[in-house]
Amino acid sequence: MTSAHTYIPDGHRLAASLAGMYAGHPDGQGLPVARRVAAIAAELIESGNWDVDATVVNIAALLHLVGRLDDPQRVDASVALAAAWLRGAGAPDSYVTAVAAAVRGAWGGVNNDASAALLRDAALLDLVSVERHADYLRDAPPPGRLREPYLAAYRRQCLTTASQLRDQLTLPGAVEMYLQRMPKLFAWLDEQPADLVPSDWRRLVEVAEIESGVSRLLAGEDPAAVRAEMPSRGLPYAEYRGRQRAIISGSHDQILELTHARIEASRNVAAEKYLESDTIHKPAVEENLFVNARRRARQLGLSTETAEDIARLLLSNAREAQERTLNDIAQRLSRLHGQILDAESPETRTDEADIAIPSLVVRSGDQPLARENELIKELRVTGLNELYPEQRRRLLQWFKLPHPYLETGQMVGSRDVDLFLQALTDGQPCKVIASIPIDGPAHLGHGTLASILVCFQGLGASAIIAFRDELDDPERSRSVMLDTLIAMAADGLDLALADAYLQQDNPAVVRTAFSLGEAIPLSTLNSALGMRLRDSATDTFRPVLRLADILHVQQPDAGGPCRTLVVDGIGGDVYVRMTRNIAERFGFLKPSALYLRPLRNLTTYEDPRTGGAVEVMTNAVPASRVAYSDNEADIRRRIKRAYTGGRGTLEEQRQFGGNPDPRICSVSSLHAFFVTREPGRYAELQQRCRAGDLLCGQCKASAADGVLEYLQRHRERQNSLSPDAINRARSLAGFLDTEGPG
Repeated sequence: MTSAHTYIPDGHRLAASLAGMYAGHPDGQGLPVARRVAAIAAELIESGNWDVDATVVNIAALLHLVGRLDDPQRVDASVALAAAWLRGAGAPDSYVTAVAAAVRGAWGGVNNDASAALLRDAALLDLVSVERHADYLRDAPPPGRLREPYLAAYRRQCLTTASQLRDQLTLPGAVEMYLQRMPKLFAWLDEQPADLVPSDWRRLVEVAEIESGVSRLLAGEDPAAVRAEMPSRGLPYAEYRGRQRAIISGSHDQILELTHARIEASRNVAAEKYLESDTIHKPAVEENLFVNARRRARQLGLSTETAEDIARLLLSNAREAQERTLNDIAQRLSRLHGQILDAESPETRTDEADIAIPSLVVRSGDQPLARENELIKELRVTGLNELYPEQRRRLLQWFKLPHPYLETGQMVGSRDVDLFLQALTDGQPCKVIASIPIDGPAHLGHGTLASILVCFQGLGASAIIAFRDELDDPERSRSVMLDTLIAMAADGLDLALADAYLQQDNPAVVRTAFSLGEAIPLSTLNSALGMRLRDSATDTFRPVLRLADILHVQQPDAGGPCRTLVVDGIGGDVYVRMTRNIAERFGFLKPSALYLRPLRNLTTYEDPRTGGAVEVMTNAVPASRVAYSDNEADIRRRIKRAYTGGRGTLEEQRQFGGNPDPRICSVSSLHAFFVTREPGRYAELQQRCRAGDLLCGQCKASAADGVLEYLQRHRERQNSLSPDAINRARSLAGFLDTEGPG
């Protein structure tokens, strides 16, 4: 092609000065790379039909790598050095400008000039040249401390980038050259030693395609369109939890083969463990699986999120296979012996052979709002929330006046609650058990629990409240316990018919905990709760105290075996299942359970201990909870700033409506529990929100008014509590004198 410029660069001077210009270059291969890029650019020029200045492209190819890799102004530095050399060689300004434009376009990708596009594609194609990879691997350090980080950087910067390069090429000739070069690179890589190139390196290409699809989902593209454009060997994937998050629900052939092998092995393990009455899922092992997946991903230069999603996919399939195998075994044994496994609930023994739940739920103490439906299925509890209207309807038939939380789906699940209600209906002694952490003042979250306890007290059950001391200050703990009991009494709890205690102050609980501890292997605690070696010895005993809270009420000195109902969030199911597994060994009846959806935090914070989101109202985030002692100004300000399920703008809210799910919208949660508890009114509020008739500002204002009205009534009732109620609260809290906190 003819040049648009009369200037011809002095090839001898350029060749002589290039070595000096690239001396000490951080790349270490700057000059060879520049020469390869120039050769590729020349090849593209010869094979294409582009109206470019060949001399400009070639000189730019030799100069565009001059800028240092660690220089944030690398583009400007490359342009400045190229211009300085050209001017020193007597090049006219028009030529300097053309080369500078090509260099800047190649680096910044903002120049539509044909020379810049050709240069950019030439530089990208160098990433798939055998010479480029040979340079990296030839310079790899010998085995030792520096070798693995070097190879990890190679896989991340060179190998992975090369595998997903095709979409970045803009010229047809460059794409054709890429398709020609890749098979040669594949063949060469397959010949390299395994310690230099991972044996499964081809999977990087497949994972790169998955990552690309996930990235497009996160960018908001239509899932159907993304799925349709996935490569033929790719399987569908789906959006995850609806919060700009995606996971892989299917993967490629090699991953599926690995999954199949894991499932077949899991079937054998499940059968063996069932016969040994051992647990199946081990959260501590699962956590190590994710840790190893993330570490391996970093070594290969992959996204750690994608690696973890793949591990989660394999684990999910293995779990399903294990659970199916357990059910098959149980059914065969039942048919073989002509008897059911459990006289109370035919499916109970099978369901509870595995007592583990995801360890993060237990370790963080956080109720998993986003995983509610997931856990209902995973733990096989009886669902009662919005997805299970028929099961909720059957439960409501036990009540003449059902509690609003039951009718609106705020009670999300249960275990054998019908056995408890039948005993209650028959007039048998029944006890309702709740556990509360002492971590700060009484707040609205405690009010939701008090409301349920009051309901069952009205049906004839006794209430037992276990306070877990997390303040490490006995006097302050008793003071907080006293304030909480008085607040619950103001909500209607009859303290004369209730028992409450600090765990460590109750000898019966401690004695029961020691007895239970002898029957529970440490491996069971590890399997169920994900205990780790760095956990303290005290951490291993606290869970046993939780179990004792549930079972000690059936000790002979407490009245003997009776029907009990544990009221908790679904995250506490692990303790219920553990007690149900061992209750009969001690002559106790298996406890029933009713799981309450926790009141949502007004805003979402990150737990510094776990890195997880704090979504449940807790004293760990004082600025995001409503305590009974808070003033009106603080409450209105916090609710005004509360997180909702609303749209980004008023126009979008009116057009598309909001999301009043109380697991997502903290204001909807306040309405469900305190402001608009009546099922009809709450359903109407949700409908107005979804239709766009109710804006978030209006909803927040009515929620603030309703909460303040509730607190006003609560304070009036608290001020009018009888001296007997106050003294009973003081006695339960350990204040035996007539003076002191109160």
